Amino acid sequence: MLAVRGYYGEQVFNTWAWRVPFLISFLLVAIAIYIRLQLGETPIFQEIKAKGLMTKNPWKEAFLSANVKFVLIASIVVIGEGVVWYSGQFWALYFLQQVSKVDLFTSSYIVMAALLIATPTLILWGWVSDHIGRKPVILGGFLLAAVTYYPLYSWLGSVTQPNNINYPIAIFIIAILVNYVGMVYGPIGAFLAEYFPARIRYTSVSVPYHIGNGWGGGLVPFVTTAAFAATGSLFYALLYPILVPLVCFFLSLWLMPETRHMSIWKPEEAKAAA
Repeated sequence: MLAVRGYYGEQVFNTWAWRVPFLISFLLVAIAIYIRLQLGETPIFQEIKAKGLMTKNPWKEAFLSANVKFVLIASIVVIGEGVVWYSGQFWALYFLQQVSKVDLFTSSYIVMAALLIATPTLILWGWVSDHIGRKPVILGGFLLAAVTYYPLYSWLGSVTQPNNINYPIAIFIIAILVNYVGMVYGPIGAFLAEYFPARIRYTSVSVPYHIGNGWGGGLVPFVTTAAFAATGSLFYALLYPILVPLVCFFLSLWLMPETRHMSIWKPEEAKAAA
């Protein structure tokens, strides 16, 4: 996006060249489809299908039965994850542009550098969760985000004053924020797959995922922007990104199970899932 904008210039980009990145993205879609076609079903699902144990109405079985508890608990966890994700990654860019008044290209390059440094933490924390559990890693991300967002964003504001930007420190701070994203997002896919019974897994996983990221995380830009515009206060702007992960931390501490030892691959577990 930045490369296209810089190459064509602001006027041409706003007129028609903004379509170029979207056209290029078709290549990524093709790659994603290819990867998905190479993936096989889990042995559990294959055994359930072979034995004719597939659910006839996954929506009813997921939401109008005792299984609804899985959806509700997972939604709490994913809402916390979504808010940490959007607050640490997307609002950082907004903060630089709208609060610190850093220009578009400079702010984008700062965030891009931080993402390049910290994106591997998604793999790192996923790996850590394989060894110590999904719950402590995800809840650790919730708690760290809630406790440190205000001091980190205050620090970021102090080092990104107009014409006086400390680039290494700004990148370092945003890398910390993205590291929190790695803590909550890295293990979330494994947690959701392990948590739901195989019969309703596909349907059930999609609902809390989209509630948490679409609504919980998606509201972050609107709520924080409106709060800052109305009050001019960083503290009030960060209330939503702080309080939601904190509430999700305490609820998940009580409700969220540890799923690290729940295998989705062993066929013999199909009977239990059924």
